[in-house]
Amino acid sequence: MQNDAVGAGRSRVSYGNLLRNRHFMALWVGQTISFVGDYFYWLAIPIMVERLTGSALMVGLSIISEALPSLLLGPVAGVFVDRWDRKRTMIAADLLRALLVLLCLLVRTADQVWIFYLAGFLLSSVSRFFYPARTAALPLIVTDPDDLLAANGLMQAVETVGMVVGPALAGFSIGLWGEWVAFLFDSASFFVSAGAVALIVVPHTTVGQQSEGGRFAALWAEMRDGVKYLFANRTMVGVLLCLAMVQLGVGAITVLWVPYLQRTFSVGPEGLGIVDSAQGLGMIIGGVLLGFLVARLSKVALAGWGIAIIGLLLALMGLAPTFLLVIGISFVIGLALVPVLSVLTTMMQLAVPDLKRGRVSSVLNALVTVATLLSMAAASGFGEMIGLRTVYVICGLINVGAGVLGLFVLREPAAVE
Repeated sequence: MQNDAVGAGRSRVSYGNLLRNRHFMALWVGQTISFVGDYFYWLAIPIMVERLTGSALMVGLSIISEALPSLLLGPVAGVFVDRWDRKRTMIAADLLRALLVLLCLLVRTADQVWIFYLAGFLLSSVSRFFYPARTAALPLIVTDPDDLLAANGLMQAVETVGMVVGPALAGFSIGLWGEWVAFLFDSASFFVSAGAVALIVVPHTTVGQQSEGGRFAALWAEMRDGVKYLFANRTMVGVLLCLAMVQLGVGAITVLWVPYLQRTFSVGPEGLGIVDSAQGLGMIIGGVLLGFLVARLSKVALAGWGIAIIGLLLALMGLAPTFLLVIGISFVIGLALVPVLSVLTTMMQLAVPDLKRGRVSSVLNALVTVATLLSMAAASGFGEMIGLRTVYVICGLINVGAGVLGLFVLREPAAVE
């Protein structure tokens, strides 16, 4: 009986159907290009803030400004995503972000760094509509559960390609021409993504599903419904607890990785790009191994043990004596990331019905963001005091704990309508 239960949690992954799905492939190609552009932006901002201010705190504030909209706007945005046409939402969000990222070209001196914070806040605010719309649209484009797991694996591979191509290309481009090229490239990538989304067909399943009553009352009722569903569903509660604890560790590293590598190993933009590219290369191989792993391990085991392994590697990175070892560790982290993220995303999509996916995923992101912001704030305030290496070790151990927690609280999703 136990073996049957474990077997029920396993899936078979085949990419053949996805390669023949032109709607998925258009979305995938557009997102790949967009993520390459995003890594230009994500690498340029901390490099510029560190160069202009020399403060890890100021670097942290730039990242916190991008995280705040998930908490402040996320739950409300999810309600609208469930009401609106998801395709049009994604196109509008891409076009707005293509224009907003150009604000970063105005920054020249330390007293203009606030423009980065404003641009980051606005870009992230618009993204609160794009990503829930994409998450909700994917199961409508890819309807078979096993194909959906493969689709999420390939969408994680989007980030993989971005991490292989983006950081290395961005690092050398920034070193050669300056940070301004990163913002122009990111803007262009959003236009390409909008064009790709325009080519796909996403069934519009939300017409006539709004709650009764006035606009504010209906909005509030639908947002409460998302919260209620999240906490009533055992799969979603497990995903929430696991991700929140993961972000308690990862949030700090997100703030400190540029100052840590630059100060500890004296690397420039090119070196920072190599680290991310090594992780991306690992993610490519991890994506290839996804089918092998999910055929032999349950989703719960794959997520829990994967997170624990990532935590051990992060702690080891904090103790690394050489930059070459950091590159190697980043590669191995990449191996584990795609299976973990693909499984957690698929569990969420299968556990939530279509008409609730936008609001439930947004509420989930908002709550996880609380943990992220707490970790970022602690890192920004105490990173200099206790040492950047120490922060890495502590955060790694927190992620080990998150993996162990996941083995106990994660549950396979029940079928939903």
